[in-house]
Amino acid sequence: MTTGPLSILDVVDARAAVREALERGERAALVTVTGLEGTPPSSEGMALGVVARGGRFGSLGCDGFDESGEHDAMRALRDGVRLERTYDWDETARIRVEVRPFAPGETVPGSTARPELVVIGTGPVARALTQIGKVVGFSTRVVSVGPSDAPDPDENVVVRSAAELTRLRLGTESYVVIAGHDREFSQAALRILLLSDAPYLGMMGSRRHTGGLLDELRAAGISDRSRARVHTPVGLDIGAQTPEEIALAAIAHVVAVRRGRNGSPLA
Repeated sequence: MTTGPLSILDVVDARAAVREALERGERAALVTVTGLEGTPPSSEGMALGVVARGGRFGSLGCDGFDESGEHDAMRALRDGVRLERTYDWDETARIRVEVRPFAPGETVPGSTARPELVVIGTGPVARALTQIGKVVGFSTRVVSVGPSDAPDPDENVVVRSAAELTRLRLGTESYVVIAGHDREFSQAALRILLLSDAPYLGMMGSRRHTGGLLDELRAAGISDRSRARVHTPVGLDIGAQTPEEIALAAIAHVVAVRRGRNGSPLA
């Protein structure tokens, strides 16, 4: 494998190329170095942009990495899925990458868009979600039927019914947790939010109450890709019991999804 000149322009050009392709109405993928082992000719954060119609921008550190990244980017674009891959430099050195496809209208990481946490419901878990969300850097929007008791969110939205959730204007950096205890409202809300571009739709509830929901969505004709955004019961399995622990588990999962990770322990 051969290496080429590397600079911050490799990262900037990759993301800029992907953003420009999306603005033209084209699909594109971003391959980003997320981890290193040994001493490969790369660094974390380096990126490769691949446009579906053809074109490769930036670098992962060497020609071999770039060729592998382009191949996986085209697969991610074809299948509409995020991928995590490892590329070997030699027996002792390798890089880990995230491969993320984008469609026109989506936001590319590294832009100025700030992620938002949208909490639907009231009560102790909703309050904890709002507090922890702000700590980790999300803007917070609380949606409730009636007055909210959340501590100082960036925005309060009051609705009279689940149907009014259509006016939330959710985007690709909107991460939603339905934290209410009204099962009928929660499930109606989820069905409406599936029409949005939100990449994460979490809903509280035990498996006994939510177990058949995904089957119902499948029977209703909701696509596999759209259903993959639904997470219920919400959160990573950390044995959470208190409202604060439940909120922590949910936000940890949101961060993992946003970063293209599965939430497994670090090696």
